[in-house]
Amino acid sequence: MEKVKKIGTFSFVDTAQGTYALNMSIRDDMTTFFNGTSGNWDGDPITVGGVRVVPWGANNNMPVAIRDLLEKNNLGPGILDRKTGLLYGQGPMLYRINVVNNERIQEWLIDDEIQEWLDSWDYKQYIRSAFVEYTHMKGVFAKYYCAKSLRIGKPWITRLECLHSKDCLLEYPENGSRMLDDVKHILTGDIENNRNLKLYPVFDKWSPTAFETAIKYHSIRSFGRNLYSISSFTGSIPWLRNANNLPEIIEYLNDNMIAAAYIVHEPAAYWEEKRELVYSLHPDWTDSEIEKEMNKLRDKVVETIADVMAGKKNAGKFFTCVDFIDPQGNKQEWKIEPIEMNVDKYISAQAEISRIADSSTTSGFGLNPALSNIIIDGKGDSGSQMLYALKIFYGADTQIPEDIALEAINDAIRINFPQKKGIFLGMYRKVINKEDSVSTKDRVTNQV
Repeated sequence: MEKVKKIGTFSFVDTAQGTYALNMSIRDDMTTFFNGTSGNWDGDPITVGGVRVVPWGANNNMPVAIRDLLEKNNLGPGILDRKTGLLYGQGPMLYRINVVNNERIQEWLIDDEIQEWLDSWDYKQYIRSAFVEYTHMKGVFAKYYCAKSLRIGKPWITRLECLHSKDCLLEYPENGSRMLDDVKHILTGDIENNRNLKLYPVFDKWSPTAFETAIKYHSIRSFGRNLYSISSFTGSIPWLRNANNLPEIIEYLNDNMIAAAYIVHEPAAYWEEKRELVYSLHPDWTDSEIEKEMNKLRDKVVETIADVMAGKKNAGKFFTCVDFIDPQGNKQEWKIEPIEMNVDKYISAQAEISRIADSSTTSGFGLNPALSNIIIDGKGDSGSQMLYALKIFYGADTQIPEDIALEAINDAIRINFPQKKGIFLGMYRKVINKEDSVSTKDRVTNQV
């Protein structure tokens, strides 16, 4: 009995004569999720827990899909952690804006009253979580908890909580406007399993006394999207998928020593015919049941091809199928091409693909390789390259993330302490100088 293992678009079949690899161009969930045909997934509402919500992704699981994708990637999590650390700097601190010699500067300060409120809840954990959410999903769901005193007209936000993106969905606007300002409620809970769901009103910073507990979605606008923001690395998803598959493929090949490999070109019309046939035979089946049956049919085809191509007595064996003519008159035919397995060429090819995937992945995360701690061919970036990259990052790539991640806290400071107008919470980042610009006694090499 053959055993079929799928890794990406490859199917590996274990037979008595050896292991065979066949690359079949079957669309998987991630391909469907991120391809161009799924661009209008937020156009119409869906119902979750009895609430009409705006779907987040073609299958309403974008945060979960990105989480699962990154957990298998060797570069993404580290780069995003480094980016979060650079945004966090030396930590949060209060400041005022001032202008000196026609230059905008931040005057850092200590305010005991505001600091006492911050210390009354874990504000640093909130900020760290907010930066994690922003670097991954370009948005933050903040939950505002208000004191009981709001019932007598005294607004007072006691604390904030940064929610997980995967546990939040925007309610579809009642007027169908698809504008974020028209969203009145946010659904939270175990969205994946449709459990413990609860609907919260959207927080209004101009009417903070309206609700004791409310949620607001702070985000940067994504081009062409009305409601949810989209990750900056969405375009790198295909490379991430390929990069994730490579280590597992190589490990499987090394463990099983492939005897031969084939690329199978399959006609799209063949599987469309099969799908229509399954639909006609089982009109009461759900989409998941239909897909399960289609996977069984694909496995049978893989096993059949493997049986034909395997073994010492394969002379005279044949694989039969039916060619199609599509509506445009193009011939749809099966083709099986053998690949000569030269180990050195194979490893070199995989290494080159890995380098391209790593480069594309890094670019998608929006962090200079000099700051990403990526070593290519055993070579790292020089100290000056890292320094200039850091200065550009601090000068151009920190203010917007900081504005969004800290917007809830700064709104709360304005509401709680109206007499302290002009005080904000920001991230203190120490300026790093070149070693040759620092006196000898103060250089890093003399501080260790």
